[in-house]
Amino acid sequence: MMSRTWAAAAVALLSVAGAAPTAAHALAPSANEHWQPVGTGMTGGVSGLAVIENGTSTEGALDLVMVRDNKNPGENRIATVQYRPASPPVVRELPWRGMDEPRDLEAIDAVPGQPGDFVALSSDGTAYHLTLDPHAAMVWGSSPVPGRAPGDNYESFALTYQHGRTVAVWSTRGSSDAQPAQVRAAVYDPNSGVFGAASGPVAFSVPDPLPVDGQEVRHASDIKIHDDGTVLLTAASDPNINSGPFASAVYRAGRVTVDSAGRIGVSLKSKGQLVPLVTFNKEVDNRKIEAVACSSNSSVGIVGTDDEEQGGSLLPLDICPQPNP
Repeated sequence: MMSRTWAAAAVALLSVAGAAPTAAHALAPSANEHWQPVGTGMTGGVSGLAVIENGTSTEGALDLVMVRDNKNPGENRIATVQYRPASPPVVRELPWRGMDEPRDLEAIDAVPGQPGDFVALSSDGTAYHLTLDPHAAMVWGSSPVPGRAPGDNYESFALTYQHGRTVAVWSTRGSSDAQPAQVRAAVYDPNSGVFGAASGPVAFSVPDPLPVDGQEVRHASDIKIHDDGTVLLTAASDPNINSGPFASAVYRAGRVTVDSAGRIGVSLKSKGQLVPLVTFNKEVDNRKIEAVACSSNSSVGIVGTDDEEQGGSLLPLDICPQPNP
């Protein structure tokens, strides 16, 4: 494991609006005026989102970084997005530098208090520690999340800062009532990329957002932790057919706490206690939400989809807890 010293010394994150892109394009709005496309086809989905801390995050306007779950050489893994109300998002695809391109990135979150630093997670449980500059994602190290086991399929990752400690929370996606998502947490050192011992796991299941026999349910398709510890979680159903039909839901699923001694608590609601903030069904929406993010200064969040053949789209939603005054 390398430290981030070389990357921090060489890289300074600039505003997304002023960055010179490696590849940039604004996509036209979709037929549904609320959803905004950020990629087309099988390689254009959104599998993870995070707000860029020193970018724009005013009401309704966000600078974001997104990851894509592409697997083949040369396919885009990471991009920035300039999201503005009433304007098509501007997507800047960035090259992956510092180590080989990963397979199947599923989540990303910003390192609290360290603008420009992020951790992305692949489906096999490898965490990639990176710094963004205007021209590339500079990857300075990778490590497995603690407790990773053969066959695990990870889909969610979040970071929170409480009582002077950065804590990582991650989850397998699950697939059915018999196989719930498994949520774990650990203290994380953002300068070395080292995880502490993992807590949990805490089993987590959601009511099937697409209650059709044989449809796979991803109980945790993404997780984010708000400043107050609230767990914002998305779930989705996917029949493993690239055309869908898909369905999704967003929940405030519980709370993550860290006390002054560094003890981590992960408290999640039971399936019967969960009430969705919003749902997207197969008949009307056909959306597979795999990413969610919140700004620290607004209750408006944003969700991203990986709709397979239909690419990826973003939608702002009033789903995040009110920020502290």
